[in-house]
Amino acid sequence: MKWLSPLYLGLVVVALLLVHGESYRPAVSYILLYLTVSVIFTAAVAILLLPAQQFGEGFCVAFYIFIAVFLAAATFFTGGVSSELYVLYFPLVFASALHGSWRMGLTSQGAALISYFLAVLPNAAQGANGLALIFFRLAAFALVGVFALAAVRGIAGGEGGYALDEDGSVLLERVSGELEARRGAQVGVILVDPGRQIEDVDLLMERVKARIGEPILLGEGLVFGMVLSGVDDRTVESAARRALAAASSLGAEETRAGAAIYPHHARSAEDLLAAAGKALEAAFEIESPSAIVLADRGAGGAGSSFRAAR
Repeated sequence: MKWLSPLYLGLVVVALLLVHGESYRPAVSYILLYLTVSVIFTAAVAILLLPAQQFGEGFCVAFYIFIAVFLAAATFFTGGVSSELYVLYFPLVFASALHGSWRMGLTSQGAALISYFLAVLPNAAQGANGLALIFFRLAAFALVGVFALAAVRGIAGGEGGYALDEDGSVLLERVSGELEARRGAQVGVILVDPGRQIEDVDLLMERVKARIGEPILLGEGLVFGMVLSGVDDRTVESAARRALAAASSLGAEETRAGAAIYPHHARSAEDLLAAAGKALEAAFEIESPSAIVLADRGAGGAGSSFRAAR
């Protein structure tokens, strides 16, 4: 989405130049168009300024629907069926597919199709000449979106051999399953942030899987989680250290890890993940190129036991 924002910043400027050109004939409501473009421009700038933690699935879907609605307004105010601004929908369709989520992709692309259809519907009602063009563009949007979504899902599922968790539900289910299957045994959760200089995420996931256990790549940048059974503090720290070492070997910098162990640090799967998350946040407060933090004893406590890992 942060890549989409500067793209739209440039596209809206090009669109304004286009509609003011002598070759652009459709009637244009310039004041309403300026208001619409200003909203798109403001939203694109705001996306660039927001932190990465803000971009959950619900937020992304809401943003794509928001953009689709205002693109429809821009299309309507520049001629409807005869407007050339329909091409602005293609980056939106591609971007929503790149998340690799069928639910997000189909919802966002459905919003794009409906909003475009409503934008050109008043013009289409005046005659049947533009209907074929409208349905051709709708079909193009739909086919491009579905094929892009299928391709991205195929790549995500066919390469790397690791799970992609968009909202944390997969990791939560994994933790809950381990707690149910190994009643009374200690279960550790490790969250790792390899930084932003990693060269090959797929290779990192393969190395972590081979050396430690099955990683679950979360939908927040490059953060991934692991669930280990029958562990103690030393085992968890060793596993976290090996994960950071694997990331460093691939060019990662400022690596951090947070961990929590059931039942010492939490009594439920939700609290265990929360404790590990707070431990990871505490790891960023340590002035070191690499750090590992183990959660406090007590559900949801912030990390207090830590190591500087080099």
